[in-house]
Amino acid sequence: MFLACGEPSGEAYAARVARAFRGRFPGVPMEGIGSALLASEGVSILRDYGDISVIGVTEALRRLPAIRAALSVVTERVSRPDIGAVLLVDFPDFNFRVGKTAARHGVPVVYYVPPQVWAWRSGRAKTLSRFTRGAVVLFPFEVAFLRASGVNAVFAGHPILDEIAPFLDAPPDPERFGIPRGKRGIGLLPGSRAGEVAAHLPILLDAARLLLQRFPDLHFALPVARPGLREAIARDVADSGLPVALVDEARQLLFRGLDAAMAVSGTVTLELALLGVPAVIVYRTSWLSYQVGRRLAKVDCVGLPNIATGERFLTELIQDDCTPQRIAAAAGEILDDPALRERMRAKGLALRSLLRGTGPTEAVVSMLGKEAAEAWV
Repeated sequence: MFLACGEPSGEAYAARVARAFRGRFPGVPMEGIGSALLASEGVSILRDYGDISVIGVTEALRRLPAIRAALSVVTERVSRPDIGAVLLVDFPDFNFRVGKTAARHGVPVVYYVPPQVWAWRSGRAKTLSRFTRGAVVLFPFEVAFLRASGVNAVFAGHPILDEIAPFLDAPPDPERFGIPRGKRGIGLLPGSRAGEVAAHLPILLDAARLLLQRFPDLHFALPVARPGLREAIARDVADSGLPVALVDEARQLLFRGLDAAMAVSGTVTLELALLGVPAVIVYRTSWLSYQVGRRLAKVDCVGLPNIATGERFLTELIQDDCTPQRIAAAAGEILDDPALRERMRAKGLALRSLLRGTGPTEAVVSMLGKEAAEAWV
């Protein structure tokens, strides 16, 4: 089986599928695009996604040679007859090409976390129906949208609930993560890609400085999304002179002890909401990428908690609004207003029941189908 993902949250989902397959079909060979996490589940890594994962048009142009080289290697690999099935996880611009190639050679393709066609570029739904056996989606409302275009879409729960299950009701332990007793913990989450961190960390540190002037009892914590990002993050944090603890593991337990967070838009905002942490959602990209995205987008929100509930209950500060002053002001409102904090917390916790299901990993395994499974017995 070939697995292809392009960022940390997608790799976490793919790793659980790989583990389930290894348990059911111990002899199945697995390879794909990933990093150390997938490798730890017995997947032979053909390419590290860190070399080809990009955000926005500008970064994609810079990395185009590496992306083309990886695409050539991967599409050649999924064309071979010994590939029993292909599992694509998110990463649509790359994975659509991989999936189409595999389908042309008669290989079953399942898409886990398909692109957000309900938000932009809805024509991709028809394309998805032509090369996939089906799609396992993250949110219940996606099913009807995709099925209308002929996609065999299934919602079986959001995999993030499996990942954070041990921490949903864990006792907070902020001191374990360097937050002193008597201090209020504030999360700084600048993203999981190098480009995101470079764009957002200086802004978040400046916002933290403004907050600290107003609330001297704050201490900040920054979970490092990938080991390769740590050196640059540590340097910027040290230069800032701010009280920031870097956290390398158990970030969900850290979240349980936070009073608020300032977070780049992405899966982590959903983690925060499910763990009851009020957050300000931020994002800034290149001018060109933003203009393209704004013209293609069909939704008013970018934050996953807001999209999932259909209500903008968390503040979003995007592009020109993503400034230290506005971020600090929005976070300050949360810290100043206990009733606002509780409303945000309650709406986030309500997502637990909305996103619960029978199990997305098993849905993926089943969707790959009997013929593919029999080849691995």
